[in-house]
Amino acid sequence: MSLSETTVDRRSGLLNVIDVIIAPKAAFSRLRVVPTWGWAFLVATLLGIASSLVIEPATLHALDKSLPAQLAANPNIAKLPQAQQAQAIDRTIGAMKTMIRFQWIFVPIALLLVGLFQALALTIANAASRGEGTFGKFFALSETVMVVGSGLASLILALIVVIKGVDSFDSQNAVIASLPSLALLVPGVKGAAAGFLLALNVFNLWATALLAIGATIVGKVKPAASWAAAIAMLLCTAVFMAYGSAQQG
Repeated sequence: MSLSETTVDRRSGLLNVIDVIIAPKAAFSRLRVVPTWGWAFLVATLLGIASSLVIEPATLHALDKSLPAQLAANPNIAKLPQAQQAQAIDRTIGAMKTMIRFQWIFVPIALLLVGLFQALALTIANAASRGEGTFGKFFALSETVMVVGSGLASLILALIVVIKGVDSFDSQNAVIASLPSLALLVPGVKGAAAGFLLALNVFNLWATALLAIGATIVGKVKPAASWAAAIAMLLCTAVFMAYGSAQQG
């Protein structure tokens, strides 16, 4: 495909959605010339929203199974009279359930915020290695890769949850753990370590590799810099999930 053909190809955004999965180098070559991301954002958003709605019953069931005991063990609640403890637990669970029922609203917001963060990190790597990329190109790369890291991951997670059944999950981590991750290598792992390893799932690792390789094509970033930036972002995600798991107990 020539440069002029790539420039005027109005289908490039839709082609990138498919090619980022089956022929990523072709998608990245198009992004270098035409940094479009609308179709990728739309697909990742729709898959994320659909997944949120599908797994919602499993997440609510897991909440009912695990959260009351966790809240009862909270020192701030445990010191209250029994009647007030029950009220505090009910209020907290009610608030959490409301958040879960409306979490689909935040899917597009999260995709945009993560895209901005990743584009900034890759722009810094680009500057450090004297690449040829721009913030806009790296943002388009990030949103395109989210078809895998968020969209495809969400789709597979929803399918697994449907197959296993709502009653199979006794904690929120158990829902997330449905995706194959490094946590499978450490049976019974809990707390922060569990969250960290769960973040290192197949799709996050795949997306990390795509970001690193994509940056070298889209922005001519040196491989060492692009891989360092991509891995650093993955570790940030893992630390964030580790903190969340630790808070859940």
